Amino acid sequence: MKKVFILSVLAVFSAFAVSCKDNDDYSQIESVFATKTDSVKIPMDTMALGVTQEILVYSTFKKTCEGIYSYDYNYTNDSVRTIANFAYKTNDVCGDGTYVDGSRINFKPTKTGNYIFKFWTGKDAAGANTFLEKRVVVE
Repeated sequence: MKKVFILSVLAVFSAFAVSCKDNDDYSQIESVFATKTDSVKIPMDTMALGVTQEILVYSTFKKTCEGIYSYDYNYTNDSVRTIANFAYKTNDVCGDGTYVDGSRINFKPTKTGNYIFKFWTGKDAAGANTFLEKRVVVE
C-alpha cells in the first residue's frame, strides 16, 4: 500500500511539472504591422444597389515568417473608404523568397453614388501615406 501511495504522489507531481513546462516548439507572433497593398481586384466597377461584391486586396510577404493578419476598413465619409492590410511576423526564421496573399472584403453599398476606395501603399520619401485609388459606381 505504501508503494501505491508513493507512486500516486510521484504521478501527481510529475503531472504538475509537465503541465508547467514552457512549450517553445511553435511559432509565436512577435509583431503586427500595416503592409503595403501591391494590387487590388474589384470585379465590378459599376454595380447595382443591394448587390455584394468581393474586393481582393493583395500584399507580399516573406516566406515562413510573415502572413496576412487582418485588414483595416475605415469610412472616411459616406463615399470614401480607406483600407490597409495588416501582416504578422513570427519568431520563425524567414525563408528565401516571398509570396502573395491578401484580404477579402465584402462590399455591399447602402446608397447609390460614386465610392472611392483608397488602398494604403506605404509612405513616400517625406513620410506621407500613399494610396492606390479605385472608384466603384453604384446605380
